[in-house]
Amino acid sequence: MITDSLLQTFVRTLGAHKYVKRSPITRFDLEQGVPADVGRVLSAVGGWKYVDLRFAEPARLDADRQVWNGRVEELEAGRSDDSNHAFWNRAWYPLATSSLEVFAFDPIGCFGGARDQVVAFDIEGGDTWRVFPAISVWITALTEGFESEGKDAVGLAYAWARTHKACIEVKLPQTLDEQRSKQRFEAGIGQWLEMQHPDGRRWAVRERRDGYELRIGDGDDAVIRKRSTPNPTAEVRRLVREQKAEGFVAAT
Repeated sequence: MITDSLLQTFVRTLGAHKYVKRSPITRFDLEQGVPADVGRVLSAVGGWKYVDLRFAEPARLDADRQVWNGRVEELEAGRSDDSNHAFWNRAWYPLATSSLEVFAFDPIGCFGGARDQVVAFDIEGGDTWRVFPAISVWITALTEGFESEGKDAVGLAYAWARTHKACIEVKLPQTLDEQRSKQRFEAGIGQWLEMQHPDGRRWAVRERRDGYELRIGDGDDAVIRKRSTPNPTAEVRRLVREQKAEGFVAAT
């Protein structure tokens, strides 16, 4: 969640930069399913341009999103072999785009991350997603980058993120089949560790980059819960020990 003070600082810093070209502010209709923070950011800076980086225009957000969705649909259906389109996920929202790079809001938590992270990728032959753990972190990094008056603000934002361990890299799979698979977005998510109790109860856990998931029950009746923790591996091991103490064993 972006605080009001952070957003105001970002808008003020961006607006004061000599290489930023501002455009009229357009307000969102937030009842159309657009995530709140996406609406707040683009309502403030949508259409603004820095060198060739342009923040998405609110009025064109859905159309731009559908263009990307169409490209990835062609790839996944086998009608295209353009690996650049493998970077996109249909659930995402474009935030800013340049001739080389896209920044997108991820509301579902790909790569084992949180549901409000920002994902960046190179659309001209890149092989890596760069993931900011929250949109507030991305805004903070950009604010730091735009404190400089030069034309390298985005590069400085990445440098700040690396210094503060606020951005990770996830590699795009190498084969075309893997690039077409929806599982390409599951990097950073571990395999389910499934357990069962003699009385028939079933329980499972899997590690995520920012925590873990629990699955209680089986089949269509299973309940899945996500939890955050700073040390997912240690927490998963602790939970497995607890289940074993309750009589659960590895599922067969």
